Amino acid sequence: MSTPPSEPDTLFVPGRPTSGPKELYITDSSGNVQRAVSVAPADTAATSAATRTDPGFFRNLVKALNPLRQQTRTAAAMSGLGIAALALDVAATLNLGNPFLFYDRRELWKEMGGRLESGRSDIWFSYFQDVSPNWKGHAADLLGRRVRFNTTVLYEKLHGVTGEMSGAMHSQFKEVLEYDLSVFGLYAASAPVLRTLAAMSAHPAGRVALISQAGVFVSALGNLVKQFADIYMAYESDLNKMEQKLNDVRAAFFDEGDPARGRRDLTLTPAVADRARIHDYWQPANKDLQ
Repeated sequence: MSTPPSEPDTLFVPGRPTSGPKELYITDSSGNVQRAVSVAPADTAATSAATRTDPGFFRNLVKALNPLRQQTRTAAAMSGLGIAALALDVAATLNLGNPFLFYDRRELWKEMGGRLESGRSDIWFSYFQDVSPNWKGHAADLLGRRVRFNTTVLYEKLHGVTGEMSGAMHSQFKEVLEYDLSVFGLYAASAPVLRTLAAMSAHPAGRVALISQAGVFVSALGNLVKQFADIYMAYESDLNKMEQKLNDVRAAFFDEGDPARGRRDLTLTPAVADRARIHDYWQPANKDLQ
C-alpha cells in the first residue's frame, strides 16, 4: 500500500512510472501497518560517489621529471645517440599516466557494486519478510517469480560486472603507478651520471664512458617502452572480455540487446493494481482474516 491508512488505498507497482518520492506502508494480512518505507524515484535513488581529490602525484612527478629529461637529452646528444635517445625519450614519457584516474574509477565501481548488492538484499528480504508470509494468490506468485528469477538474476549480473571492473581498474592503477615510478627512477639514476660524463666528454676516455652509459640508458628506455606495450595488450584483452559481459547485461535489459529498441518490460502486469480486481490477485495468507 502506498497511502496512509486513513486514505483510500493506492497500490504502488514496481516498475511503473511515478512522480516524487513514495512513502510505502507495509501491512500484514489483516491490514495493520507494520512499518513505513521511503522509496525515491529511479532517477534520484542513486547517490553520487563521494568526491575524491587528486593528490597531485602525477603533476609533481612530471614537474620533477622535466629537468632530468633535459639533462639526459643533452648528454645523449653529446654522445652521438641524440636521435635514437630522443625518440625513445618521447615514447617512454608519453606513456606516463595519472594513476589517480584509475584509482577513482576503481572506487566508483566498488561503490556501485555496494549499492547494487544493498538494493538486491532490500528487495529479497522485503519480499520474504513482508509479502510471502502475509499474502498469496496470483499477484504474490508473480512477484515471487519476478524476485527469484528476474530481478535477482539481473542484480547478480550487474554486481558481477562491477566487481570485475573494479578489479581491472585496480590492476591498471597498479601498473600505471609502477610504470611511472620506473620511468622516474631511470631518469633520476641516469641524469647525474650522464651529466657528469658529458662534462668529461672532451677527454677521449670520458667520451667513451659517455657513449657507453648513454647506450645503457637508451637500452633501458627501450625496455620500458616494450614493457608498456606488453601491459597495454594484456589489459586490452581483459577489457575486451569485460565488453562481452556488458553485452550480456545489455541483452538482459534491452529488447534484442539494442538500447535503441527500448527497455524490456520488467514490470508486473498493471492488473494487480486494479481496485476492481484486487481480491482476484491478492488474498491474505490467513483465510480467517479475509
